[in-house]
Amino acid sequence: MPGAEERAALAEENADGKPRADRRLRLLGTYVALSLRPAAGAWERCAGTAEAEQLLQAFLNRDAAEGPRPLLVVRPGPGGLAVRPGLEVRLESGPAGAKGLFFLRTGPEPPGPDSFRGAVVCGDLPAAPLEHLAALFSEVVLPVLANEKNRLNWPQMVCEDVRRHAHSLQCDLSVILEQVKGRTLLPLPAGSEKMEFVDSKSETVLDSIDKSVIYAIESAVIKWSYQVQVVLKRESSQPLLQGENPTPKVELEFWKSRYEDLQYIYNQLRTIKVRGMAKLLDKLQSSYFPAFKAMYRDVVAGEDQQVFSQMCLTQITVE
Repeated sequence: MPGAEERAALAEENADGKPRADRRLRLLGTYVALSLRPAAGAWERCAGTAEAEQLLQAFLNRDAAEGPRPLLVVRPGPGGLAVRPGLEVRLESGPAGAKGLFFLRTGPEPPGPDSFRGAVVCGDLPAAPLEHLAALFSEVVLPVLANEKNRLNWPQMVCEDVRRHAHSLQCDLSVILEQVKGRTLLPLPAGSEKMEFVDSKSETVLDSIDKSVIYAIESAVIKWSYQVQVVLKRESSQPLLQGENPTPKVELEFWKSRYEDLQYIYNQLRTIKVRGMAKLLDKLQSSYFPAFKAMYRDVVAGEDQQVFSQMCLTQITVE
């Protein structure tokens, strides 16, 4: 961490000749002020609360063997600050686009009274960490890995392994981002961009497709089938099993959300790339083609069931 801010904070502290309870709190406040730029006195008011004081002392004094957690400072409202014991804090409670600042202990011993250098690292935390990570990975990491100049001395096997893991991580991030929105994303396998040109009557196109692409497509069918079954097996009675007492409105919202998710899955299965994948499996007489057709039928049947259930529930609610 930079030392200029630490020296400035200590110099200001010693100027009035009055000892402070803990100089390290002053150092934390300096970084918060430089990064978040809160209103005057916001850090002092925040650190003076009983909850924040307990968290701060635990972060600064607890031995690392006891499992200290990162300390996250966020700005949940205009001119206000809040301290939370980790990254589970919900940043959406603050103003739109408001970033946070995290402090992370790096060593087993508590940081010294005069400097955090080598003992604590800090950095900005975006308001939407998942979206930020996905954008960073797709716009920075993947282009760097795709540049052949960066892997001139890599063995071919290493290149393929890195490319496969990078694609897998990108798919996982995309799936998680859609799950947050209540939707199920069916990640396309590597090589699916060639599926737009697949013609089941053309032997040339089929012969030119690498076996690794076929394996990736068959693996994707297995994963998609599992994702679809997870959606179809969701029950509106889950709140009852958890001891809650849902209203008819909750029931309607469940079926509406489930229908929209199935519609989202159906639209993905109808894209040109996915249909090209199905044609390829059919042409190759793959054992995974029946599984693909069964998955498609389940989605269509699930949509029909959704419409009927919503009609019944709407009628009951009106009556």
